[in-house]
Amino acid sequence: MADNDDDDVDMFSKLANDLVTVIISYLPFKEAARTSILSRRWRHIWLSTKKIEFLESFFVRDDDNEETKQLHRSHFINFVHQWIGRYNATIVKTFRLVISRPVNFLVQSCISFAIARDVKELALDFHDPLWPEHGSENHEAVFDLPMHVYGHVGLESLELFSCNINASRFNNFIALKELSLGWIQLSVQSIRELLVQCPFLESLSLKKCWEIEYLDITVPNLRLKRLVIDKCDFNQYRYEIAAPNLRFWKYSGTEGVFRIERQNFLTEVELDFALQPDFDEEIGEFLYELLRQLEIVRVLTVCSFLLQVIPHAEEPFGMTVPLEVKHLILNAGMHPHEYYGINFMLKSCPSLQTLTINIGPGRRFPNYRPPFDLDPEKCWTKNIVLYPCVTSSLRVVNVRGFKGTMTEARFLNYLIFFGNVLQELNLYLSDEVDENGANRETYLGRAQRVQQFKRASVNLSISIY
Repeated sequence: MADNDDDDVDMFSKLANDLVTVIISYLPFKEAARTSILSRRWRHIWLSTKKIEFLESFFVRDDDNEETKQLHRSHFINFVHQWIGRYNATIVKTFRLVISRPVNFLVQSCISFAIARDVKELALDFHDPLWPEHGSENHEAVFDLPMHVYGHVGLESLELFSCNINASRFNNFIALKELSLGWIQLSVQSIRELLVQCPFLESLSLKKCWEIEYLDITVPNLRLKRLVIDKCDFNQYRYEIAAPNLRFWKYSGTEGVFRIERQNFLTEVELDFALQPDFDEEIGEFLYELLRQLEIVRVLTVCSFLLQVIPHAEEPFGMTVPLEVKHLILNAGMHPHEYYGINFMLKSCPSLQTLTINIGPGRRFPNYRPPFDLDPEKCWTKNIVLYPCVTSSLRVVNVRGFKGTMTEARFLNYLIFFGNVLQELNLYLSDEVDENGANRETYLGRAQRVQQFKRASVNLSISIY
């Protein structure tokens, strides 16, 4: 018995160093570092990890005063130099450097180190974490991508934040599949050049880029499968996408005129109009037209703004041509101004199988005007409309940030009472304390009352997390 116990004590000790290095390379860099305290043998093995991440946040905290930040940043720079000086492997798969005030000699030495080891995934993030994502202010990039990076033909993934690029020099990146750019000035011509110069690009992400005339993703023969446009600043609110292989599209920004073509494989879309400053009922028609172009999408995420505005379209009760959505995700506050849009979406998704509600603050506009008369107190309790998805196809409901407010309870009671095929209701309690002092314990009691609601489906299981 004792011999068997000894055999099981440390199976890792029997593994070759090369195999242990492969295992460590799957860990986050910070976790890989912690393996160095396991034993004398492990002390230096992590210095061979193929996944290297130097994050300023390891040393510098956002709430430190400026003097402390300077001191800790110098410790961080010294750590990086010492670490790469001790690195004992010849190949690096992933190299990531995040520092808000980049020092030229540090960046140059890190990039040279990574390229010399044939890095496949390179990430350089120089933006200040204190820059607000939802702000209207644009920040000049603090660094220029060094020239010798453009010659690294083996690069497969490139992420650059607050780092200027020369799009015309991307012609060597013939293996590049993923490109993420953020916090830089871009032009529509630069974006087109990037798409042409990188013929195998499958993922493009633009975050907080600015001075873009308009969005034009219409280059012929695109292999693009994933597109993210996140809070970018466009001169014209015009968005054109013709990417026949596109599977996933996320848009976060202001409204505009969208033209989505050749999207036969588009499966998942996220729409967030959090940057829209004001309520404008005329926007409803634009959003209706956008949804009409997304009718084949199976997973759809919409925001509070869309829920409040889309019922102001010419068809206020739902899409004339139903959407093929199987999983609908609502990022909402569950307040009365959103009721119209929730009804609109339920009617528009007759084949809906999963409904997820991420409850947040939800936007309220002082100039909001309802599209038609609707008594919020009776929306889910009297004058009830039964939608086909509720009675015939909806099987799973997830509620994240559950507080058990009266509006939440009424809506859930509606789904439970009429959900003939409903199988799962998962309530994830909020960790917030509300304005009345209600907390997680309060929410638990309310969730337990939901478990007692009369249900239409004998197969329904209501779980609380």
